[in-house]
Amino acid sequence: SSGINAEWPLRPGTLIGRYEAAEKLTRELLAEGETPKLYCILGDNTQDISYYEKAWELSGQTYSRAMRSLGFHYFNIREMDRALECFLHSLKHNHLQADLWFTAGCTAMALTPNPDLKQAIRCFRESVLINDEDSQTWSNLGACFDQIEESEKAFNCFREAIRYSYGNWKIWENYIFAAARVKNFSEVIRAYKEIINLGQKFSDRAILNSLVAAVRDNLTDCKGKPGNQYFDKVIDLFKFTSTKVTSSFDLWRCYGVMYLDVEGREDITKGIDYTIKAYHALALNIEKSFDIYMKCVHTAGVLHQYIMTETKTSDSYPRHLQSLKVILQIIITKGNKILPTFDEESEAKKACQEAIYDSKEKLGEVEEAQLYV
Repeated sequence: SSGINAEWPLRPGTLIGRYEAAEKLTRELLAEGETPKLYCILGDNTQDISYYEKAWELSGQTYSRAMRSLGFHYFNIREMDRALECFLHSLKHNHLQADLWFTAGCTAMALTPNPDLKQAIRCFRESVLINDEDSQTWSNLGACFDQIEESEKAFNCFREAIRYSYGNWKIWENYIFAAARVKNFSEVIRAYKEIINLGQKFSDRAILNSLVAAVRDNLTDCKGKPGNQYFDKVIDLFKFTSTKVTSSFDLWRCYGVMYLDVEGREDITKGIDYTIKAYHALALNIEKSFDIYMKCVHTAGVLHQYIMTETKTSDSYPRHLQSLKVILQIIITKGNKILPTFDEESEAKKACQEAIYDSKEKLGEVEEAQLYV
């Protein structure tokens, strides 16, 4: 999933309410002279949609209020095709209804089985032409463009949405995915910080991986800037985020990769330290699923690869060996605990047996290395 959210209009209540006095007064006024407006008010009071239809016919099919009210009736009972038809009739005769253009756009998005995104885009565009300061409309317009893979237009719409609803973390979340798609790395970093500052424990694997890949693989951003020039900014983001989101495996893993795999910027000690933190974040749920157990096994393998080739005179080397020893012991213990739960010939049982065997071999290497420290 793209992670893109859309906002929805509130369902309106009745105009006057179901009060007998109001209905009686309306009928008395109608007896004096029929008008489309009075029939609409009677429809509001009684919830009888035939009065909206009467108002529409009485006006020679020009009274926009009648079709708007009828449209909301169908909207509320989720008959979206009929609701949209009514809204568009209303808008044809009263174009300057920004809120109704917004509702019509939402209705077009909600059509089943297939949303009418072309119509939705038209409606949201008309709405912002009347009121260009509504963040929900900009956000929904961005969501539509995102769904038809017009990424640049989606990005620009979400940027407008943020201008008018700066403290809405959901819009920032839409914005960060859109920024990543157009390779605007500086805005991805900015958006990530804003989401964290708004109190969200945001940690998205795809976004984190995209930032690491941009730097490690020296990908060019949307303005032609080499990705490796973002190293310090990404490190700064990870440092900031890790003080707020302390138990994210993906964050700590990516933090470690930045120091282990980015050519010319290696700091093996830091890379190992952050990968150990990644393991511990993951190991909090090691017994919840076999997939998580195997991720722990893989992370231990990465640690083994780097720790066993670490400079032997490094101050951190003995500490890293001990950490790896404990991690491997846990993996062996947990593996032996879950092994009997698998069917005899299952692939999972074979994978678990291999993980235990491999971890025992690695543990032997670590214990031997500790003898010489």
